[in-house]
This record gives sequence, structure tokens and C-alpha cells, in this order.
Amino acid sequence: MISIWKRELRSALCSVTGFLYLAASLFFFGIYFYVLNLYQGSAHVNYAYASVVYLFSITTPILTMRSFAQEYRDKTDQLLFTAPVSLRSVVLGKYLACLTLFLIPALVAAAFPVILTGYGDVAIAEAYSTLLAYVLYGMAAIALGIFLSSLTNNVVIAAVTTAVVLFLVYTMGGFGELLGVPVIKQVLGAFHFQARFITMESGVISLRSVIYFLSVAAAFLVFTVIRLKAAGVRRGGNPKVRKKMAVWLLVTALITVGVNVGVTCLPDRMTEYDITMREFHFLTKETKNFLDTLEKDVKIYVYNKESSADVNQVKMLKNYAAYPHVSVEYVDPDVSPRFPLRYVATGVSVGSMIVTSGTAFRVVDFAGVYTYSDETMKDYGMQPDGFDLEGLLTSAIDFVTTDRIPKVYMLSGHGELLLAGKFLDALNRENVSLEEIQLVSTGSVPKDAECVLILSPSDDYSEEETKALGDYLDRGGHIYILLQWTKEPQKNLHAFLEKYGISVQYGVVSEENADVYFQEPYYLIPEIRKTKVTDGLEGNLALSAMTVGLRTSMQDAESILKTSDQAFLKKDPQESKTPEKEEGDETGEYSLGIFREWTVDLTPADMKEGQGKVTRQAQLTVFGSPYMTQDAIDEYISGMNRKMFVSIMSHMVSRPALTSVPVKSYSVQYVAVPLSDATFFGVVLSGVIPGVLLITGLLVWVLRRRR
Repeated sequence: MISIWKRELRSALCSVTGFLYLAASLFFFGIYFYVLNLYQGSAHVNYAYASVVYLFSITTPILTMRSFAQEYRDKTDQLLFTAPVSLRSVVLGKYLACLTLFLIPALVAAAFPVILTGYGDVAIAEAYSTLLAYVLYGMAAIALGIFLSSLTNNVVIAAVTTAVVLFLVYTMGGFGELLGVPVIKQVLGAFHFQARFITMESGVISLRSVIYFLSVAAAFLVFTVIRLKAAGVRRGGNPKVRKKMAVWLLVTALITVGVNVGVTCLPDRMTEYDITMREFHFLTKETKNFLDTLEKDVKIYVYNKESSADVNQVKMLKNYAAYPHVSVEYVDPDVSPRFPLRYVATGVSVGSMIVTSGTAFRVVDFAGVYTYSDETMKDYGMQPDGFDLEGLLTSAIDFVTTDRIPKVYMLSGHGELLLAGKFLDALNRENVSLEEIQLVSTGSVPKDAECVLILSPSDDYSEEETKALGDYLDRGGHIYILLQWTKEPQKNLHAFLEKYGISVQYGVVSEENADVYFQEPYYLIPEIRKTKVTDGLEGNLALSAMTVGLRTSMQDAESILKTSDQAFLKKDPQESKTPEKEEGDETGEYSLGIFREWTVDLTPADMKEGQGKVTRQAQLTVFGSPYMTQDAIDEYISGMNRKMFVSIMSHMVSRPALTSVPVKSYSVQYVAVPLSDATFFGVVLSGVIPGVLLITGLLVWVLRRRR
């Protein structure tokens, strides 16, 4: 068998066929990876792998068409079959040679998720379960192709027949759905390769699919051996041998069907293994740090029997209970049905938790522990996409043990954006009270304000309003501002920022340096710089889109985000014909986000009676992009904009510890790859490597022709 394998492999690599297959496979792998993952930013490499499957009907015939058809055509079959190796070894040797060539592109493609992890969180489990399904699908397809090659002495017919049959098994399920007859649908479904592949696309290792592909591959290899023996290759076409082979053919088919039917009858828990289920019960470092500093005792009542509780809930609660100030008690609803009424008049659902410390309490409803991107998924019994128990519990413990709830005011009345989605949820988890106000009505910022949020006003503020903001800063206030480009400059707001050392450059910042933008020059992905408010986040990428340029000359100001020195300013992006640099665009380095902190002396009016000199730290954070608190943008960088927002707000409202723990997601969505990196990998994977292989194959073919 080994000698046949070496012979076939050498034959494939000494002709253009083997190199053509490698080049074609790597080209398609590379082009889909580039478009779907590198350029469009999808974190799911399994989409690229799945997109290549339909090409089996094109690439597999290249591998298998010569297996036996060319042996018949060149009259070398008798030499092969009279060699001192069994017929079974001949078939296996040819199969393993084809499989070796098939696995080379798959091994290269296995590096794709690793490449993508450099730019954010990647759906690793889904990627490799899909790649495994791809390999299994290929094993079955190659065995089928070898069998079809053994039926003819015409290489072209072998290739066309293989292509047609592989196309049919790819689309067989669709034919069944189209006909609508249950029996026919079930019969055609038994030949539907794609249905088995799809079950493993989402990170589930299906024993049914694995056995299906392996059994089909084994069956067609046995069919090939039977066909060759029945044709009288070694026994002169003896009719008795042919009848015996027909029996073996039937037995092999029945065994294959029986094995697959038997596996289908097994329960799902024995045949499906979800490898995306991470160990969600482990606590994050944020929660661990918070619990380490906890000084008050906390009791968590679980309204359920421990034996009936959710397994992830039980495991995570044990981790909380490992800390000295936290204890957990399960309350049996059958024994104490009125227990929740001590805290809430309407009671709570089974599985919910009541977190208490002293007289303070908060109810954590079990209905919110598992999250769904679309609530209708829950109604239809679909799997959740997130686990939120840690975030809810840590926030609840912080709430019942804190002595102070910071108050943040969000300005409205000038077309400002609202804080919503995951950013609002993150602020709520910090146990921050958020209230909306209009300075036109209030005349000043309330004295209990820990921070003021100004999110991308489209209309300018009045002089009275900016004066109110200035008065707030002058008594040690904290302001977080997002700006946006407007057709007419917002003179009063910009003058207010200029007073505090931040100059707004009129125009939208773009980049010539493809290393620091994503897809388009105005989708900037700078590194987060180390500052007082971003400690621990430095070096990660943020995404700043349609950003107004900022500059500062203040010594106490820190740039959170900066462009490269190849950045340029589009004065009027609406009138510009291209996002690329044009004549007249100002080039230079710009800040995209600035944090400034300085000391102010309180006036007697702001101090309590009898106080001496009192100082406070005023803080001002300004970002030039209106999208810094938008979920749609944040998803492309695995939530890093949100982490940066929480870090800054935590500092500005003087939180002693970071308690905002995001939902632990079962899947990730996007990554942001700089255009230069995307182009580099795209060119190498879909151009350079396939091109080199194709040229090598042509050179080998030309040199052999000249001999």
C-alpha cells in the first residue's frame, strides 16, 4: 500500500494535475477568507470554509479522474494488478495519495483562525468543527470519485460523472423539499452530504455526521474493490466471482445503511457535542478583584432546590461562595413558597436569586441569565447566544454593598444621540444613575452631578449653555463629550472646548496609512494609548469612524487615540468625490480622543460653611467620533470601545472598582483588520501561493515534455 501511495503521489506531483488542484483549492480558500473575514471583518472563519464546500464538484474530479480510468486507457492496469500487493492495498494506496493532496490545502486553511485572532475574538470552535466537517466531506467525495473512475477508461467521462454526482449529493435535500413527498424526501435525504456538513458548522461535533461520512467513504472504497474483482481483473471474469461480489456489494450497502440508522436512533446527548460551550462558570478577573476588596457580608438566596438548579448557575455560585464575605443558600419553593414575599410583593420565578446585605437587596431574575440576540429565539426553543449570570450577580453585590450611587446627567435638546444598547447596559451595571436634562430648562448642571454626558449634538449650544458647562467644570465637574462633523461649525461648543485647551479641527480625519484603517480611510483603528483612564487597555485597537480632528497644547492633556502622521483632513466629506487624499487636504497627526484632568479651587459659594481651601479635580474627555458609543461599530473590535467607555466613566465617577462584567457570549461577530494587513494576506493566500504552485506545475509539465 505504501509503495502505491508513493507512486501515485509522485505521479500527481510530476504532472500539472496535482499542482492545479493545490493551486485551485488554495485560491478559493484564500479568496473567501479575504472577502468574508479580512475585508468584511467577520469573526467566523467557518463561513469561509463552508463557502468552499460547493467547489468539491469542481476540485475533486481533478484529484480522482485519473485513479483507474487512466490505468485502463494506458493499458497499465494489468501491470498494477499483477504487482505483489493486494487489490485492497492498490485501492487504499490510490485513495491515500488523493487524500494527502486534499489535506495540504486544508492544513494551510487551518492557520486562518490563528491569523484572525491577532485582530480580536474569533469563533475558534465553529471554525475547526467546520474544517473537520470539510475534511470528512472530502474523504467521502474522494472515495466516491475513485469508485466512479474505476467504472470507465475515459478520464473525461470519469471527471464529468464525478462532478455531476457530487453536485447532486450537494443539492439532494433541495430536490426532496421541492417534491414534497415525505417518503421520497427521506430517501433523497439519505444521500444529502450537505445536510450532514451543516450540522457541524455551528461548533457541534455530530457523531451522526462523522459516522455518515466515514461509512460512506469506506463503502465506496469497498465498492471499488468489489467492482474491480467483479470485472475479472484477477480471475478472468469468472461468473461465480461476479455473483459473489454482487453479494458483497449488497452486504456492504446494508451494513452502511444499518450503521447510520442505528446511530440516528441514539439520543442527541450521546451523539452531539457542543464544543462552543465555554466554561462560563469561571469568574473574570474584574469580579475576582471586586470580591477581594469586599468588606460587607453578602447573602445570595436561590429560589430553587440545588439539585434542580441550572448546572452553570450552581457552578458559578460555588465560585462566589468561595470568598469569605459571600454565602449562598438554596430555598426550596415547595417548602417555603412565601419566602420571596419578604422582599418583593409579587414574588419571583423559580431559579431567581435575591442578593442581600443588611437591609439592601436586589432580585436577579433567572429569566435574564441566558440572553438571546432576538427574543423570538427563546419562544421557538432555540439555543441562547449568551450567559449573563456573572454580570448580573456582580452588579447586584456592588449595589447592595455600596454607600453611594453616582449620578450622571445626559444632555438633550440639540439632536444628541442617546446612550443605548450594550453601552447603557454597561453603565447600569456600574450602578450609575443616569438622568436626561436640558440646560435650557435647568439653567445649570445639578450640583449632585458626578459626570455630564454630551453625545454628538447636531446643533450648537447657546452661550448660556456653554457658560453653564464651564461653571460646572470650574467647580470640579467631569464632562464626557462626543463630537460630530456638521456642515456649519458649532462655534459656541468649539469655543468652549478651546477655552479648556482642546482645539477642534474642522473636517473629518482620514488616513493614507492602510495599517491604521479598516475598509475605508475614515474608519480609523488606532491603538489605545496608556493614560489615567485607559490603564490595562493600552495596545488594543479602538474603532473611530467619521472623526473630527482634535489637537491640544496643554501639558496635562493625554491623547487616548491618535492618528499616524499620514492622516489628512477632509474639510467637506459630503462634497468630496473620494475618501482618498485629494489636493488641498491638510496632512498631519491628529488626536481622536483626549483626556484632561486639572485641579480647581472651589469658590466660597461652592463650599460648606466653615471650610477652608478646597480643591477638586476637573476632568474633560473629548472624542471626535459620534460612533464611539454605538453597538454596531463596537462589534467590529470585540467590544473594545465599550471597555474603553466603561474604564473612562469608572474613573470619572470615582468608582473604587470596575464591576461592569459584559455578557459572556457564545459567539463573536466581527473583527477589524487594517486594510494593509487584509490586502497582504489576501494577496499572499489567494494570489502568490496559488500562483507559485501553478507556475511550478507548468514548469514540471514542460520539462517532462522535453525529455
